[in-house]
Amino acid sequence: MSDNEKTQNNYSIKKNREEKTIILTKLQNEDCISVTNLKKQYVKDSAYTLDGISFSVKYGTVFGFLGPNGAGKTTTLKILTTLLSPSSGSVYIFGKDLNKNQLEIKRRIGVVSQNPSFEANLTVERALDLYGMLWGLHDRKLRKEKVNKILETFDLESIRNAKNDELSIGQRRRVQVAREFMHDMDLLFLDEPTVGLDPSARRQLLDYIKAHVRSGLTVFFTTHIMEEAEYLCDEIAIIDNGKIIAFDTPTGLIQKCGGGSKTIEITFKDILNKSFVDLLKSTISKSNSDNNSIISDGKRTVTIRVTNTEQVISEILQHVSKYGLQIENITINPPSLEEVFLSIVENHDSTSEVRK
Repeated sequence: MSDNEKTQNNYSIKKNREEKTIILTKLQNEDCISVTNLKKQYVKDSAYTLDGISFSVKYGTVFGFLGPNGAGKTTTLKILTTLLSPSSGSVYIFGKDLNKNQLEIKRRIGVVSQNPSFEANLTVERALDLYGMLWGLHDRKLRKEKVNKILETFDLESIRNAKNDELSIGQRRRVQVAREFMHDMDLLFLDEPTVGLDPSARRQLLDYIKAHVRSGLTVFFTTHIMEEAEYLCDEIAIIDNGKIIAFDTPTGLIQKCGGGSKTIEITFKDILNKSFVDLLKSTISKSNSDNNSIISDGKRTVTIRVTNTEQVISEILQHVSKYGLQIENITINPPSLEEVFLSIVENHDSTSEVRK
């Protein structure tokens, strides 16, 4: 390719990106994914794995799809990525009917599944290069630049010449996620993408996804790690037994479903004796809320979950004064997303049992 052709090619790529940004800005308030009354039944006359779920995902956002094992997450993901056909209901992606426009939609999406996937006899660098070619990045120089950038971003530089079957599980997972970014996609499905990654690599990946979302990428994200969902997701749907049982922002779920409970951690300057801890337990159990409890007690620290925070703290301070103790620090925190998630699922399961 001549220098003039390369310049023209670079100009075209830049122009396409600018046009894409303008289009995505216009689409910000529209749905990238729209699911209506989606049902899936694997065997006739059996229970529905998906029982009429509906939700939508805005362009340029991260949508978290959470639920316990067997809730219907994987089935939903397989339908959205064209691997399964629904029994009934509708799915629109990019405003197009999924059933009628599968090939067009598949060109614009990326998928990282839970199942390991790697090219055993290829080096990491060669595997990324191959994916770039398969996705239509034919300019060798541009492809090499992108490979180098991906290797650096995902901390794969030191193993660029290693074959995939020589890598650890965590390294293979990083390569599996990284190669999807050789594709200039509009929508990325991530199914437990951080499995096998250490905390540093996990945060690096989440930050990389965040950066791409700011540039217009839409992400459908499943995880069992609630800290990830709280850090990354703009909206979250919780599915259980084939039904959507909660839908909101992470903050909205905590506020609506946290039950008003807060966690109080009190650190004392002195080692606590058993009689004082027993008095605290008695105080908490006699308070006006059935949800109050001592989560843990150590030599100098007590952690309590309460709903009537001010009352409990007032009573504790009276006991502290009576015993002549000194408090070093008090921390009051709202419930975590993990606590709220468990509460939502447990309440739904118990309600379902009553109905049965």
